[in-house]
Amino acid sequence: MELTQVRYFVALSRSLNFTRAAEACNVTQPALTRAIQRLEEELGGALLFRERNLTQLTDLGRTMLPHLDAMLMAADSAAALADARRRQPVASLKIGLAPGIGCAAIAFAIREVAAILPDLMIRFEEAAAASLIEAMLADMLDCALLPQDCDLPDRFNHWPLYEDRAVAVLPTNHALTSRDTLTADDLQGETLLHGERCGGFAARLETAPSTRYRFRRCDGATSHMLDLVAAGIGVALLSERIALPGQVTARPIDNPVLTRTVRLATPAGRPQGAAVSGFIKLCRARRGT
Repeated sequence: MELTQVRYFVALSRSLNFTRAAEACNVTQPALTRAIQRLEEELGGALLFRERNLTQLTDLGRTMLPHLDAMLMAADSAAALADARRRQPVASLKIGLAPGIGCAAIAFAIREVAAILPDLMIRFEEAAAASLIEAMLADMLDCALLPQDCDLPDRFNHWPLYEDRAVAVLPTNHALTSRDTLTADDLQGETLLHGERCGGFAARLETAPSTRYRFRRCDGATSHMLDLVAAGIGVALLSERIALPGQVTARPIDNPVLTRTVRLATPAGRPQGAAVSGFIKLCRARRGT
């Protein structure tokens, strides 16, 4: 499979017109058609069908499109980063993280960018979603990971990256650690620590009817809250992606399952350096994992 074939197919899937796709790819229509045919032979089936003047994707075409599109974005990102490496610009990546969102899910993309741009400067900013949005508008941040339910101005591009699930974080000697999974009822009577960096998971239980939870406000760094959990002061509901120290352990909550969608946002229309552009493309290509 050649990258040119993939590029032609993605262009054709957007326009559903061989003539316009060939013009967009700066090739002749017969050359584009032959490339699509070779791709179909390699994939073992038709990717498009024509009905009079109407071109549509087949089931195989619709199935393969997101995978081929992701392959193309990753290849374009690698090419842009390699070009940036040759030109040796001053590269930086400034990423905002909303409350309770860590960088584990995007570390792979930072690693790939840094491998090509070894002098890359990386900076994280942890703050409330509204503050991160203001920082991006002021050009102080390149992009940010935000919860789906925060209000985002129309002038932003944004893409869902993954589903974030809550786990109950307990001291290692807590009685509930004997269970593989927990329910909300199992936590009745427990003191639930919650604060601005917890992701809002505990707040959903706080508003549930007929609950018998005790809530204790605990603002500050997540590491400080984990120290309190280890000391037996309470239980925390945090993202399953948060790295935990050895003094605490986590158990999934399966009734109800507490989730939130985390998205990547960046101001639309703003020029981006190779590091930022490559990072965003890599994240989009691997979204959902």
